[in-house]
Amino acid sequence: MKIETDRLIIRPFKKDDLPDFKKLLDIQEVTGWTMQKNRAEEFLDWHIERYSQMDIVSSVVCFGIFDKETRQIIGSVGVGEHDDLQETELFYSLLSEARGKGYATEAAKAVTDWVFVNYEIPYIIGTTVVDNIKSQHVLERCGYKFVENKTLLVHIENKSYDFKYYRYTPI
Repeated sequence: MKIETDRLIIRPFKKDDLPDFKKLLDIQEVTGWTMQKNRAEEFLDWHIERYSQMDIVSSVVCFGIFDKETRQIIGSVGVGEHDDLQETELFYSLLSEARGKGYATEAAKAVTDWVFVNYEIPYIIGTTVVDNIKSQHVLERCGYKFVENKTLLVHIENKSYDFKYYRYTPI
């Protein structure tokens, strides 16, 4: 699996990506990843193991986002089971220096399209904390429709937060 957009290459992580992958573990907004910093290699291996099944309904698959021109990692994007809702969710994160340039929208749209070419599921969800306006705009630009606010448990933290719940249903 490899997706190329105008500016991005989205592809599965490889063992050789470990130095770049470690950069993603510093994105403070992604608590579950920052908690993995002391076991980065095992966490990368876990992601690589998921590719054998490519199960986005009851597991997760996560890909690296790379700048097409420089080949540098700029973030991650994936789909998989939301651990509180048990629905297939799109997720993404970017390194701080890559934000505000449209990369998240480009990657999210590409992976959303990829899902509906390769899987027979009725919809994908997206969730963002209520004060993450930029992430809400990413989902909206990709055609996700706001459904409602929900209080959801973030299992890795064992804490609940208020989220905006979006849904994308292909036409």
